Amino acid sequence: MRIGDNLKKLRLSKGVKKSRLAQALKTGVSYIDRIERGEEEPQVSDLLKLATALNTDIAALIYGREFKEKKAILTKSDERIRVQRARYFEYESLAPYYSGRHIEPFIVTIKTRESNELEYSRHVGEEFHYVLEGTLKIIVDRDEYTLQSGDSIYFDASLPHALQSLSDSVRLLASIYNGETMMQLTRGRHMRDLIQAAKLLGGKKIAVICPDLPSMEAVNRGIEEGIISQACLFGDIESLPPSSLRYANSYDIRQIDRHTSDYARISVSVALTAIREGDCQMLMKGQVNTAVFVRGILSKKSGISTGQCLSLVSIFELPGIDRLIFLTDPGINPELLPGTDVKASVDIISNAIDVARSMGVAFPRVALMDASEVPSASIPSTLYEKQLSEMQWEDALVYGPISYDLALYEESAKKKGVKKTPVTGRADILVVPYISAGNFLYKAWAMTMDAEVANVVIGARVPVILTSRSDSDMVKFLTICAGAIYSHHLLEGKSAH
Repeated sequence: MRIGDNLKKLRLSKGVKKSRLAQALKTGVSYIDRIERGEEEPQVSDLLKLATALNTDIAALIYGREFKEKKAILTKSDERIRVQRARYFEYESLAPYYSGRHIEPFIVTIKTRESNELEYSRHVGEEFHYVLEGTLKIIVDRDEYTLQSGDSIYFDASLPHALQSLSDSVRLLASIYNGETMMQLTRGRHMRDLIQAAKLLGGKKIAVICPDLPSMEAVNRGIEEGIISQACLFGDIESLPPSSLRYANSYDIRQIDRHTSDYARISVSVALTAIREGDCQMLMKGQVNTAVFVRGILSKKSGISTGQCLSLVSIFELPGIDRLIFLTDPGINPELLPGTDVKASVDIISNAIDVARSMGVAFPRVALMDASEVPSASIPSTLYEKQLSEMQWEDALVYGPISYDLALYEESAKKKGVKKTPVTGRADILVVPYISAGNFLYKAWAMTMDAEVANVVIGARVPVILTSRSDSDMVKFLTICAGAIYSHHLLEGKSAH
């Protein structure tokens, strides 16, 4: 990848100084210099921040072009994008710049393996391989084929298949038809960036407690799209229909008999042990009681709580607003300030700030929302929000109380004759005083406005994924992407310390 060259071209074309990019990344100009010289590869979170600072998408940084063109796209021989997919496979993308493509054409080089152990894969779609050089062995659903130079094969990619070089190396032209990928189905540029970022991370391991059909469909989609490398399944897996377990090589099954006494609690306990031991970087709830699930996470003896309040952060791409909007808390905490527990309020706000930063918002602007922007004893929550806004916040601007219209739309301040604040019309994070307000907003945006959304629960050692049966496939998939990105952000924080 030529990220350094692409970054420099974009920066110069847009007239952006290195110091501005360094400020967005909270680093020195020398780091930007090293990226542009190709001496350093930026982390995924830095790519998201750079894209935001340059008002572009991360495809422009990775490929040199934004995902906008959709006619005839010429790819010169020196414009191919090299992708190292696995130890023995090297891919060169022949059409990296065509937005929303259904076919992935590659030149693939397969090296001779040190062992005879094959890696099987399967996905929705079809594949066509034409051997340019060498001798190829390919196994499709237990049938073995040997191809020489000039031979070709076409097969159903949903069947398990594996490739092996029988010569020093094999070069082949591979065309992979993916059907409808989530990148193609996603409408918003910023959500597309999240998918692209999650793909760049190379796959995360996820623990799924008591998986059912909806959770398995979400996990399988994550595997197909390369977001999940392995799913550790804890529960009565034998009760699932075989059709839901279509990626055998990507599962680590921990069978627990459903008729075992205290089945749910044992499933939660075993899964949390795997999290504590570092086996998985994300946790997903299947068909297990929410109270049992949360109680296990918060257990002082065997849980995975960080000591911070658990909270839900919903990530929206709203029509007409050219940035991601983070909403908290629409699903876990009944109110922003329970009693006089200021720590819980600080945790809820800090959690949202951390999620926003992991998704590329360098300096989040936080709006503490209420019915009025004027603190009043008649609305006690406005007084609490004023108190919170006067506290010291690191790497974020927190302001409140402020009404919904003022937080998102700058022109509302002019119409109301209200003095502008640094948050007016520029809020990245909306914090609601009560869960009901957050729930109403969530459903209005998702159901009435048809806005795309991802959800992540944080406050534990790993991001927690809660999906509902009513969630669309896109919501579930985007939620897994957000979980993967935030998981990587947590790992980056650990390595920094």
